[in-house]
Amino acid sequence: MPLTKNELIKYLNPLEGQPLVENMVDPAVQVQPAGIDLSLQKIFRFVSSATVAFTQAETHLPEYEEVPFDEKGLALLVPGPYKLVVNEIVHLPPNLMGIAQPRSTMLRCGATVNTALWDPGYNGRSELLLVVHNPQGLQLAYQARVAQLCFYELSSSLGEGETYQGRYQGENVRAG
Repeated sequence: MPLTKNELIKYLNPLEGQPLVENMVDPAVQVQPAGIDLSLQKIFRFVSSATVAFTQAETHLPEYEEVPFDEKGLALLVPGPYKLVVNEIVHLPPNLMGIAQPRSTMLRCGATVNTALWDPGYNGRSELLLVVHNPQGLQLAYQARVAQLCFYELSSSLGEGETYQGRYQGENVRAG
């Protein structure tokens, strides 16, 4: 079962260690009854092909081009796929995993947000896949809430070396 708002608040304000999620625009708005809304920081369009293979050494990510926001903080997106980077930085302890879904407003506007599983031990500012299906396009505002991340407790905590150690550890929070 997903963590409830009261349980989330305890993880957001731990007595020791890192908070579950930091860099929220407005926790009073983003902490929901069963998850935390993720807000938009950057949008990118795909500009090259990619290769996905069995090993990370053989996998090659595509190149991207940032989509700018206009003076009103809006980006007009034509139908197609986009990579989104969120504002929030997630720090998953060894006893929690995360699963995100699009906010229903996104679906009602003709857009989907796809995500992967957040493994225990993951730390970073995640990326999401937005697909605009609406043939008229979508205006997306800077800091719009686009997905809701729900957290699930594992039946037991993972031990040292069993948590996420992949190539996306620390993504979008590294200096430089």
